Amino acid sequence: MASILDVLNTNLGKQLINKASKETGESNNNVASVLGMVLPLILGNFKNKIQEGHEEALTEMLEEAPDPFKFMKVFSEKETNDLLDCGNDYGEIILGENFSAITNTISESCLIEENSVKKITAISIPVVVAILSIQKKKENLTNNDIEFLIDNALGNSSKYNNSFLETILDTEDDPNIIPKASEMILGKENKKDSILKGYTGGK
Repeated sequence: MASILDVLNTNLGKQLINKASKETGESNNNVASVLGMVLPLILGNFKNKIQEGHEEALTEMLEEAPDPFKFMKVFSEKETNDLLDCGNDYGEIILGENFSAITNTISESCLIEENSVKKITAISIPVVVAILSIQKKKENLTNNDIEFLIDNALGNSSKYNNSFLETILDTEDDPNIIPKASEMILGKENKKDSILKGYTGGK
């Protein structure tokens, strides 16, 4: 099954890693390590907040989310600051009081400055929100179905794998990648590799 960690070796993920690396001065490997820990936590906390009754604020967030490919390709200093501000605002809603605890724990685990972890987290949150937003529109889902999208992105379900892959992959670079991935999802290729051939997080 696909999961949010499969993003890391897509063009979108590589752009995210490069942008965060440039902003923080951390190596791409360090950024990827942080993202590998923080992306599932963002989704998990998003789901928890829905269950705690914060659905209205979260669905409003999904409605206004930008296309991640667009804001990754055009990334001036002002837009970087805007994205960080957006990520911090979203983070206060999604992660809430856990924001500092999460960044502190990841900082200690990865031996990376906490301020860098905070920036990487802030930059990645709008990307995660945008992925969910685009998927929600592709699948024509109601607000009540967001938890199912999150379960899919966490690798706990394969129901929305196709729209997830369509969202995170830049099909302009490889128009055949979606059919290839779909074949693997359906078990037509007897391989033990990740859906995206070596991408972190696939099963």
